[in-house]
Amino acid sequence: MSRPMQIHRLVAHQPFTMVEGDKNPSLLSWNVRDPPTMAINSDGIPGRKLYPHELAFAATNPLVTTLRILCGIFPDSDSWRIEAHNPRGVTVRDVLKAIYDAFQQPYPHEEFSALSAKTQRRILDSYYARVRATADARATWEAGIQRGDGLMKHFWFGGLSSSFTDDPEMDSTCILSMRIEEDTLALSSPTGIVPSPFR
Repeated sequence: MSRPMQIHRLVAHQPFTMVEGDKNPSLLSWNVRDPPTMAINSDGIPGRKLYPHELAFAATNPLVTTLRILCGIFPDSDSWRIEAHNPRGVTVRDVLKAIYDAFQQPYPHEEFSALSAKTQRRILDSYYARVRATADARATWEAGIQRGDGLMKHFWFGGLSSSFTDDPEMDSTCILSMRIEEDTLALSSPTGIVPSPFR
């Protein structure tokens, strides 16, 4: 039986070490729709971005060259995947970039159409809110719905957990936890019209 994979503490889901009153079960405070350079290390100096040497830490022990990351919010993880790759061993930087890149992908119209009307409305509200919050609303609007909009209000990084299974195919797989942003408001269409948000 292989040794269980350990996740580096910077990106690990660690609810049992949380400070009382803290809602973030991770050392990182990061909205996954923002570039990884925006991630804050909440361990120590308040508001400190990650140092280059922290980004270069191995994400797992033992090292893996490919790390598959499953996100329970998207049960269709076979039709799209989050995978971090590095022939020298996946690093914290590789993990954050893979997550960010995955949620920047367009949300396929066919998959969106298969969702319930309520879920579609919530995803559209998330998309409209993102458009309103960006510096270039027109470009964001024209780019259309992204996978990250499917997170709805659950777009804050909550850390990675090992998959805890005896299946050898899952040895290099971990689970991505997301946490909710309580203060997020659902905003209506910034233009007052609703053309197709798919590109």
